[in-house]
Amino acid sequence: MHARIARPARAAALACAAAALTAGLAGGAPADADAKATIALDPGCYLSSEQGALLGTGFKPDATWTAKLSGTKQIGSGRTDARGRIRAKFTAPRYEGTKGTRELTLSVTDGPNVASTTFLMTPLAASFAPQSGNPATLRVRWRVLGMGANRGVYVHYLRPNGKLKRTLRIGTTDDVCGALKTGRISLFPFRYEFGRWTFQVDTSHRYSAATKPRVSIGFEVRRPQSRSRRRG
Repeated sequence: MHARIARPARAAALACAAAALTAGLAGGAPADADAKATIALDPGCYLSSEQGALLGTGFKPDATWTAKLSGTKQIGSGRTDARGRIRAKFTAPRYEGTKGTRELTLSVTDGPNVASTTFLMTPLAASFAPQSGNPATLRVRWRVLGMGANRGVYVHYLRPNGKLKRTLRIGTTDDVCGALKTGRISLFPFRYEFGRWTFQVDTSHRYSAATKPRVSIGFEVRRPQSRSRRRG
């Protein structure tokens, strides 16, 4: 079995290799001097180099802020608005992990005020097990990760000639990092043909080779050997 993964393209080229944060100014009343600085990321889970939003409140008005990853590496800076708020783009660092998730910490300071939050990094993955057996009776459990929160997950069956045979919905991801684990279901819930099939796993009910994110899995359906060949 061989899998190919396609990730979403980055929205823009950013100067910082790990991440970049850019902020704009907005008018309004001065911030409450006693307000506690807080930050939040939306979403809270990211694929490698995926973009999101950084939101902050309770900082000094019209002040320079800097952001650090895991307390050590500065990854960006900007200015708060007249109410001590931060509205910035956030690009997650590169993530080389292939299994499970990893928690990272982002902190922002304007000098006297410091706020931090955690977020998760996840790989984009899809697989099924077992990966061998009689295709006519083989029942498998699908596992998916990194497809986005609360999304329907679909398997598009591409025949050996490359044409779409059928699309099957296998479940809905969770609300954190887009994980899904199914119960046992038939790998081929229809009449198959011999040859190399491709299963494209994504969150679109309509098949497109350009859908992102997606994972493509190759699966060979071999003709059974005749008894005479097995004896030989």
